Amino acid sequence: MSDLFYLAARLRAMRAQLLSRREYETLLALPDLSSIAAALRESPYGQYIESTGGEVPEAARIEEALRRNVSQTLARLLVLSSGDCAEAVRLVLGRWEVQAVKTVLRGIVSGASPAEILSSLVPTGLHDEAALEEMCRQADPRALAELMVTWREPLGRPLLRALPSFREPRDLAILESALDRCWFEQAASLLREIRPSSPGAGGEDALSLFVSLSVDTTNLMTVLKEVEDRIVPVNPDRYLLPGGRIFDGNALDRIRASPTLAEALQEAGRSLFRRPLAALPAPAAGIPFLAVVERQMDRVLLRASRGLARVDPLGWGPLVSFLLDKLREVRNLRMIVRARLVDLPEAELGHLLILEY
Repeated sequence: MSDLFYLAARLRAMRAQLLSRREYETLLALPDLSSIAAALRESPYGQYIESTGGEVPEAARIEEALRRNVSQTLARLLVLSSGDCAEAVRLVLGRWEVQAVKTVLRGIVSGASPAEILSSLVPTGLHDEAALEEMCRQADPRALAELMVTWREPLGRPLLRALPSFREPRDLAILESALDRCWFEQAASLLREIRPSSPGAGGEDALSLFVSLSVDTTNLMTVLKEVEDRIVPVNPDRYLLPGGRIFDGNALDRIRASPTLAEALQEAGRSLFRRPLAALPAPAAGIPFLAVVERQMDRVLLRASRGLARVDPLGWGPLVSFLLDKLREVRNLRMIVRARLVDLPEAELGHLLILEY
């Protein structure tokens, strides 16, 4: 496991580059985007903001800097990793990659411009900026799927196979479910190949925990969206992933049968997610409540991975928790920037940030 020890040492150095709670508080107290950009120039994001040339709005400059930083950070992590470590990094980043492809798909289907789609992406380091731009330029889901097949991307063929079912109802859930299932199958395969680290408290392995809690979160959000949109799927199991540890099929059916979103959350709260779901704030005008629920579920995963990193500092916990913390940081900063653009009140913004967990 010498590769893992080496990676753990590098992760400690990379974690030192993450913003502190005090730096977040400073950013939140700043009145406008110019002040936020000036503060970020004094942070590890400074060189990326300075290198963003041209006469572009401040928000676009910051978002491009964030995208470049996370892309290069994750690409460097992949270079530093080898053997099981490289596979473990790819397993976790694969979850982000699915989210990135979903973002591109939603943008294409909604008619957003390539620039608008690109600005919404959180890169994974698996594609460089040129590749992401090429994905965003595709005219329709088929063109995107064929491009990814040409690049031999694992998500390309499942996406292509799902297109005939998508054609008539044009229900994006069909395509997104195909992507989720592909990631889960790849992750399950990698879990069988990667040697487990010394298990943490209760014999838990951080990679297994990451996969199973990601499955639970995906399934819960799928069912809650069905309840919110009053959708009754013809084949409900089609959209659910196997491998969760919190919700089985019966539990998800009970949540799905709830007449309202509030009652669905109450039913979901009868599980081990009782405490985080009970801590949800009341819905606020102008804030998609499911986005708040999803942030709460992200907190659960962050807290669990941090816990395993503490009890097993030379296992997979530090890798999983660093990657989740890096994603948290980029999402927080983008949310702060976008909140300033629309003058979102601080109280509402707070529901969409993860500052502690």
